Amino acid sequence: MNRREEDMQDCGSLGKGRGGILMENVFFGLFLCGLTACFFPPVSGFSDEWLRPKWVLAEVVALLLLMAWGGQAFRDSRSGDRTSLRTMFMKGIFSEAVVVVAFLEAAYVLWKAWHEGGRVMAAGTFDNPAGVAFCLCAALPFYAVVWREWKGVWRLALMVGMTTVVAAILCSQSRTGWICLAMYAVWILPVRWCGNRTGKAVVVAVLAAGLAWAVSAVKSDSTSGRRFILERSWELLKAQPWTGYGPGGFLREYMPAQARFFREYPDSEYAWLASEVYHPLNEFLLVGVEYGVGGMALVLAVFVGLLVALMRKRSLFAKASATSLCALAIFAMFSYPFKYPLSWVVIGVCGLEACGSFIGRLKADAWRLRLVVLVSLVASFVGLAVVGHAYSHEYRWSRAAWRASHGHSRAMMPEYALLYNYYSRNASFLYNYTAEQFYAGRFEAALATAGECARLWPSYNLSLLAGDICRAAGKTNEAVEYYEQAHWMCPVRFAPLEGLYYSYRDEGEHGKADSVAEVIARKRVKVDGPDVRRIKEEVRTDAEAFRKRNTP
Repeated sequence: MNRREEDMQDCGSLGKGRGGILMENVFFGLFLCGLTACFFPPVSGFSDEWLRPKWVLAEVVALLLLMAWGGQAFRDSRSGDRTSLRTMFMKGIFSEAVVVVAFLEAAYVLWKAWHEGGRVMAAGTFDNPAGVAFCLCAALPFYAVVWREWKGVWRLALMVGMTTVVAAILCSQSRTGWICLAMYAVWILPVRWCGNRTGKAVVVAVLAAGLAWAVSAVKSDSTSGRRFILERSWELLKAQPWTGYGPGGFLREYMPAQARFFREYPDSEYAWLASEVYHPLNEFLLVGVEYGVGGMALVLAVFVGLLVALMRKRSLFAKASATSLCALAIFAMFSYPFKYPLSWVVIGVCGLEACGSFIGRLKADAWRLRLVVLVSLVASFVGLAVVGHAYSHEYRWSRAAWRASHGHSRAMMPEYALLYNYYSRNASFLYNYTAEQFYAGRFEAALATAGECARLWPSYNLSLLAGDICRAAGKTNEAVEYYEQAHWMCPVRFAPLEGLYYSYRDEGEHGKADSVAEVIARKRVKVDGPDVRRIKEEVRTDAEAFRKRNTP
């Protein structure tokens, strides 16, 4: 079988006739909806308006896709066709859906960048430029699959789409995205350019030099901050290399470790860059911290195994899938792509493609197809029920949080108490519940909830909030401990110092209060804003008024 024949077989079909065409259209629509869900814009009504809509919609479409496949298997079992398992994954229409959705997202990114005048990094429908850069880089290789199938004027449209996607990746200012583009250019160059080897080497050298300059010169503070986070994360891994800290271990251990570092090295240059950290910016290291070196080795083995299996296949779709997986691996080393649903779509596609030959050899007689129908339909309905149940709680939480933020914290306490039964192990909910209990004046209950949250996520914001609760409850000594913890977690911030100043003043320790006031007055400002200006002015005014009252 030559390569062209294998590519044609890869793109496959569900069979001829009206039924086959209808099912192809159904699958194309589901692929299109599923990929659109991965790029979905923020929506209110979710606890996290950026990520949760993408996940919920992607899960729903995936279950509908499973249901559609069950329907196709049922049709085949009645008609005597035995091709369901072989044509379960239709590569041509999947690639076309990727092309369409990626172009629309890229066009939106460029429109937003033009509309905002380049004042902020382009993030499109994502919460971070790295998210949109990853998704576009992962989609770009599938343009090659569609290029093979489309002819004439459609190829011109495809060129416009590819150019738009590349421009959007550049516009995102994601350095990892630039690395992926450079990798694509280096891979394509030897194949598509007929120049001599010296010319190719010069072009590759220029690309490497330009990329090295861009990565080191652009956002240098971000590079230093990433290095600091990786160093602290590596220390966590070395402290417990074999078993790790368990699920959620990074959130439990990292911020206290950062606070310990700055207590020991208060004059460190990294203190200027420290902030709240939710992720080590390396997915493999995150797995190592939580599951030990064995978990990290397993994840790496899965990536390498998939790449080897895909590169051994001759089809263009397999090569495109492998390239997309490489993009995922690169982003996984510098960012957090696993939190986006498209990364799991890529892994699933690569797994199906790698196992395609085995699946194609399965004997799909009538009773096996009927069993597949039963399992897929039951799994689909159960999954949809689970997703619907989870979303109902998401909606209730978002509505309760919205009403509480508009001055109805006390009235929302019964609703939060009911939601607690479902979200008792959700750190984000516990933090939100703590804050609303504080605003409702329930200080003891708020401290109890804060303690539960601290066992899952002892963050800077939680330490600051617990300090405010203790000060409001008259527990000044405990407030000082929380404020100090928050200060050492993020030494550049002003809010913990403000809490320390008022705690010392309320306790009557005027010497310590004056010392903190001096620190606030002389402290360099990293990001100026109304809160920083307010803290500086209020503390200065209060300290001067106190001195005047106590001057004989």
